[in-house]
Amino acid sequence: MTLAILLRIALLVLLTGGTLLGGWLLPAGAPWWQAVLVGLLLPVAGTAAVLAVELGVGALVDPRRPRSSLANVLRVWLGETACSLRVFGWRQPFASGFAEPPLVRDPQRPALLLVAGYVCNRAVWKPLLDSGRLAGCNLATVNLTPVFGSIDGYAGQIDAAVDRLRAASGAARVTLVCHSMGGLAARAYLRRHRAAAIERVITLASPHQGTIFGVLGHGANARQMARGSAYLAALASAESAELRRHFVCIATADDNLVVPRSSPLLPDAEHHVIDGVGHLALLEDPRAWRRVAAAVGLNPA
Repeated sequence: MTLAILLRIALLVLLTGGTLLGGWLLPAGAPWWQAVLVGLLLPVAGTAAVLAVELGVGALVDPRRPRSSLANVLRVWLGETACSLRVFGWRQPFASGFAEPPLVRDPQRPALLLVAGYVCNRAVWKPLLDSGRLAGCNLATVNLTPVFGSIDGYAGQIDAAVDRLRAASGAARVTLVCHSMGGLAARAYLRRHRAAAIERVITLASPHQGTIFGVLGHGANARQMARGSAYLAALASAESAELRRHFVCIATADDNLVVPRSSPLLPDAEHHVIDGVGHLALLEDPRAWRRVAAAVGLNPA
């Protein structure tokens, strides 16, 4: 089952359950549309509550120094809530079939493969693609399946996507641009396949040193991302400092999901930390887009 279908089913269950709950809680004789409104509002409230808990736990476990202002915390929380609703409520379940920009056969043109993260599909890259920041590149996306599989199982899918992009574009090497778990999948790919086919790896909010929330996630991949997991230790032990110098790691100082917030900064790599944005919303942040563009040699303006 694809992620898009899984999310459609989840939305149907949430909206139906919320509407039935609203009908039960409301006074007898209340208009039907009030129950529907409750059904619509409950997922919004639930998303906001979960993200508030994540940010609160992050602040306790890995507090910012100096402490973030209340205005910044609210801005991050509201921005992440709005982004999560867009991504999980519409873009991923219903708008993931968009056409990629046409490929130009030009070996000199940067070739980028965009790799999504945990419980995400290619739709998360739509704002970046629509922004035009990477208009000078050949671009392709890949969905990692199964949704809750082992990270090592994604290596072959990335390898096949790299081969397709190289063949279509004529590029000798490809840059991997990865969000969250996608960065770990890229490292798994490099461990099993050809580093010679990769120009660089750009990761955004990837839990290279794990996250405390990994133990709460569903699936083998979530457990592998847990802080202190044997899987992450094995990945690190298989890498050289020279390999990691080909990485550009972009993190957010306000990550609500990858805690500690230093986890996305892989040793020996190039580091960039962006302020005032959450884990998922980093994908829609123009500052992150500029960093990606600069890393592949484009004008970041």
